[in-house]
Amino acid sequence: MFKITKDGATLAMTEAPNYIKQAGNGCFVLCPEAEATGIAHNGTVYHLLGRPGMEGAEITVMLEETDAGAEIQSASESATENAKLSGQLSAAARMYVQAATDVPDKTALEMPDLFKPWAEVLAAGQTVPQNTIINDSGTLYRVVAAGGVLPQEHQPPHGEGMLAVYRPIDATHAGTLEDPIPWVYGMDCTSGLYYSHDTVVYLCKADMKPCVWAPGTAGVWQWEEVA
Repeated sequence: MFKITKDGATLAMTEAPNYIKQAGNGCFVLCPEAEATGIAHNGTVYHLLGRPGMEGAEITVMLEETDAGAEIQSASESATENAKLSGQLSAAARMYVQAATDVPDKTALEMPDLFKPWAEVLAAGQTVPQNTIINDSGTLYRVVAAGGVLPQEHQPPHGEGMLAVYRPIDATHAGTLEDPIPWVYGMDCTSGLYYSHDTVVYLCKADMKPCVWAPGTAGVWQWEEVA
């Protein structure tokens, strides 16, 4: 087994190097190792360090014979260590965001799977601090109750009457006619922004924080259907 290296970094490995030299007409041709000025690998021509120059070969490399078993073992160990580190970093990130109370809405929506699901929060049986974020069946809710809340099975974040405790998060849409915000029960709706509900787009005519009237509800002037 041979390693093709440049400045100490391994570019590739090969069982049998294709030694080449430059013929009189400028073409590269195969040749014995003693006559070679370079090698060809996967369609790329490399100049061998210490050999006469080769026109058209922009990369100069070294060819090192190595033990294939040792290289495979080293690569396997490196991959294992990287996987462990990746797992540790993931666990650390999860622990941080689950305990944090200062994660912006936009940031939270970029990593929803890191937040504790409702079932896990409920099972813990502990008071959840204000501004903590919970994942309830794929929708993120922020605890808005002053002093936090002790989760109760019959009072999930999406439940009716819980808007003073949990508030759904949505910051992934611009709220324009071209990019309306999908309406979720209990969300904060802002005058002048557009929202979508049941495939219809509505203009919000007044602040509703929280909003408990679905767009299109009869008699609710705060919603204006957009043709």
